[in-house]
Amino acid sequence: METGQMITNVKSRPTARKATQARGRARRAELLEAARVMLDTQNIDQIGMIAVAEVAGIPASSAYHFFPEIGDLWKELVRTLAIVQAAEDLMLPEVDEWETLIELSLVHHQKAFNSNRAARQLMLGPHTPPEIKNAGCKEDFRFGTALWTAVRRQFVLPGLADSRELFFKALLISDVFFSLSVADRDYVTDEAVAEAKLAMTSYLRSYLPTRLARAGETDAAT
Repeated sequence: METGQMITNVKSRPTARKATQARGRARRAELLEAARVMLDTQNIDQIGMIAVAEVAGIPASSAYHFFPEIGDLWKELVRTLAIVQAAEDLMLPEVDEWETLIELSLVHHQKAFNSNRAARQLMLGPHTPPEIKNAGCKEDFRFGTALWTAVRRQFVLPGLADSRELFFKALLISDVFFSLSVADRDYVTDEAVAEAKLAMTSYLRSYLPTRLARAGETDAAT
């Protein structure tokens, strides 16, 4: 084999590998989107991997390669949906009180869940298997971190309250009211949001005063 041909072959291997990886990512995304669409009209316990593969137009063998069990697909979909939803918490507007920020965050999540039945089923639904609910609970830590970040961008948090763990626990409390509402009505009601706010703020008041200094004020004072 000539040297030039050997160099060409070596160069083509990474290119081929990248193309294969890109196809793999595209197929995973297609399976996730197919599953999300199916959850718009079906309950999670009615959907199997073969049906998802058919909707995605992907061979079942390939689907099982990416997600050996349907639960693996649901966990990945939970993570994908949660990333988008948590990112929007970081765009909350400037407010005068931290409790207002909590309310705005809850309303944001209410709208996100009510506009996305897949997210509603996976994270709040009564038919969701325990292992998927557990994955959703872990994603609450992502939501808690986003809310903690949003609050500390605007306010100075006391030492004990400057903790993403604290806001994660507060969001777990709100989950109870959101989940009960979804089980009863299949959507998050305004009443559920009001109850969630009351419970969350009552918990957080154990660590936060009513008024917090605005971020930057303490630096300006010195």
